[in-house]
Amino acid sequence: MSDPIVGTAVAKSADADDPEAEKVARGLLIRVLGPSADAIDEALGRYTAYRVRNVGSIIERADAKSRDSIETRKVVNPRVAHVLLEGGSYCDDELMTDYLGGVLAGSRTPHGRDDRAVAWSGVVTSLSTLEVRAHYLLYREWAARLHGMDDLNLGISEDRYMATMDVELGEFLPALIQDIEVPAQDALGHSIPGLIRVGLLENEYYIGPRENTGEPDPKFEHLLRVMPSVIGLELYGWAQGLPGLSPGDFPAKAVAFDLEDAIPRLAGVLFPNLPDRATA
Repeated sequence: MSDPIVGTAVAKSADADDPEAEKVARGLLIRVLGPSADAIDEALGRYTAYRVRNVGSIIERADAKSRDSIETRKVVNPRVAHVLLEGGSYCDDELMTDYLGGVLAGSRTPHGRDDRAVAWSGVVTSLSTLEVRAHYLLYREWAARLHGMDDLNLGISEDRYMATMDVELGEFLPALIQDIEVPAQDALGHSIPGLIRVGLLENEYYIGPRENTGEPDPKFEHLLRVMPSVIGLELYGWAQGLPGLSPGDFPAKAVAFDLEDAIPRLAGVLFPNLPDRATA
């Protein structure tokens, strides 16, 4: 196999143009992409340093999320490599890069014929930074707090209703807009309806004072109430590097993964339809 120029480009973009760093970068690309590394050589040669750095970050995250040993011979479908890295090269947000790295890691198969990641990379790159942040904050809590509830089948609409989650707005909003220059109310009005519009949350949701829910003993003054969707659960699996995670397996296999610069977990979380449960 020829040495892909992307390895050289990634090394140089990181100001690491010595031969050893170049060798490491090339080895990383070959390990993650397999023969598909050659398929993006020409495109990477036209990329700006900004785009090359973003590609390098995605590939590094894919390598970290890979569930295979270095010796396992798995490759990425060439179409997946092109579509994901072409769109992802414009993404410099750490969380979006992490999601794309998970999708890329999950796309590796023995013969490189699985191209499902084309669709999932399109989903991720079509989202705004706020929408990806909202998806992560919410589904990470579902992954952590529903873990081990084997009697909860999230593939069934009734059980997804049981997994309805209340989040304290006073905590959720600062986490949503951290380092993002959008007013809190605009961010909330954009991200939640946006996720619903593309099927990443169920249609039923509520934002406002808890007293308006008509429930006794309010725990939060203001809350966001949301329900997980089949597509949203599956996307979280791909972001984790776990392709084809079924909603039914979500409580058993989904985990609360972190970024290098970890975003703190949400503490103000309740499950009104699961009393005395899901408190992890």
